[in-house]
Amino acid sequence: MLVERSNRAWSGTLIDGFPVVTLARALIDAARKERSLDVVRALIADAVQRQLCSPEALTEELKDLRLAGTHLPRRVLDEVSDGVRSAAEAWSRSLIHRSSLPNPQWNVMIRSSVGEQLAVVDGWWDDVGLAWQIDSVEFHLMPDDYARTMAQHSTLLANGVMTVHTIPSRLKHDPAGVIDELRGAYSAAAQRPRPAVAATLWRPI
Repeated sequence: MLVERSNRAWSGTLIDGFPVVTLARALIDAARKERSLDVVRALIADAVQRQLCSPEALTEELKDLRLAGTHLPRRVLDEVSDGVRSAAEAWSRSLIHRSSLPNPQWNVMIRSSVGEQLAVVDGWWDDVGLAWQIDSVEFHLMPDDYARTMAQHSTLLANGVMTVHTIPSRLKHDPAGVIDELRGAYSAAAQRPRPAVAATLWRPI
């Protein structure tokens, strides 16, 4: 337990006689003490993914907060607000920002031309109908997503959607190779008619 003096008013609840604050405040307080960006990503993104806390509640908690250590949680909240839901997706986002590729949308629901839900993909270039999946149980915050991703690959392909699959380790150890693959896939996707699918942002809250 770390005791920290604060002049912020307590507005939580009592559980078994023990005073507790809101989850948003607890997350930000914990994140302020972390030095690892990926640990902060796991703390915040996991809570949002599990629908335990909303990005809006975390934003409100950080609003006008001048305590030390808020740089990392603010950076992660920016990623989460953009749709990122795992450390590996955050690495992917940073990689794209360093490339000449257009920015994709993150965590997008793909539906068929008749409205059938096909998949939630990690990255999506809507102009060419290209999907990107970051494949790993280890890095996805909801492990069931991995099995679902693999099962949905054939369904996407059957509906004309090209999908690039990348394991998280390559984002760190072979970023140039990943970018080359994405550029090639983007170029190939642009040369054929965009598949007749609809795409909408998927957000748990």
